[in-house]
Amino acid sequence: MVMTFWWVTALLLLAAIVVWAITFWNRRSLRRSPVLIANSQYMDRIPSFARAQRAARVVRAAQVGIAVLAVLAASLLSGRIASERIETPEFASRDIVLCLDVSGSMYEYDTEILSTFAEMVDSFEGERVALTIFNSTSRTVFPLTNDYDLIERELREGAEAIDFDEFGYRLGNKDYPEEKVRQYVEFVEGTKGIPDEASIVPDGLASCAQVFDQAEQDRSRSIIFATDNEVNGEPVFTLQEATQRVADREIDLYTFYPGAYECGPGCFEELQTATEDQDGELYESSDPQAIPSIIGEIQKNQAEVLGAEPSVVRTDHPAIGFTLTFLSLVGILVLGWRSR
Repeated sequence: MVMTFWWVTALLLLAAIVVWAITFWNRRSLRRSPVLIANSQYMDRIPSFARAQRAARVVRAAQVGIAVLAVLAASLLSGRIASERIETPEFASRDIVLCLDVSGSMYEYDTEILSTFAEMVDSFEGERVALTIFNSTSRTVFPLTNDYDLIERELREGAEAIDFDEFGYRLGNKDYPEEKVRQYVEFVEGTKGIPDEASIVPDGLASCAQVFDQAEQDRSRSIIFATDNEVNGEPVFTLQEATQRVADREIDLYTFYPGAYECGPGCFEELQTATEDQDGELYESSDPQAIPSIIGEIQKNQAEVLGAEPSVVRTDHPAIGFTLTFLSLVGILVLGWRSR
């Protein structure tokens, strides 16, 4: 909460203090020069007169209190209390497809990507997100949607399903709990449709490009593509053909390459060439903690492309000040009628 015109409030309070000081001084002056009335001592002993004096004192005190409240309420109202928030409305037209290679060498990085996006969901305002995973074949976990409860739930469940670190996957411990195996099987179901093949990267990327809808609308479209490019099989598309299909649909491509375990430098060079030839961006890292900073960079780049300068939106909250001012004025009128 902020007070937009705080200086108006300060002036009103200063004026109230000055008025109170003048009134107080005048009352002291009157006390020093009382008007004497002969033979009036007996009036203090009349019960009705004593009650009237007490009531008059109470009314005066109430008038002073309500007048102070009125000044404070008017100060709040004129000071214009408001809340501020930063909005980037252009991001409401942004579509993001998470395109993840879920072969065994990618589990650690996929887990980080899914967990990071799950944490970011609360900050989304209109963006649509989809999740597609692939190995030898592809599966769309959920299509483009702005149902953020569904998005967060699916991302967290997916991250948990393929997180094998706590079970010593890299150490070769294969004795997994039954519930863990069930979660994993349900999540990757549909991605092992071709026997003896794995990580068919070009076909997986081409499938992700098909997820975007509303082609006639002017929207920002991005694919976050995570793979080590270790293809084990015969893809329908080459990697160059797949990235070309992405570019033809005016989709921005952001590729995350964690490093190869078997294929060597050729995997990286092919992925880098195919990505950058279509004006995409490739991030190379063997540290899964680098993914949050990569996602932040993606948002920054898209903000620049869209001209999405953040703006401060101010919302006034006059209800409290107006209500107190109105009630104070009513109280002053009622007490004024009563004291006449």
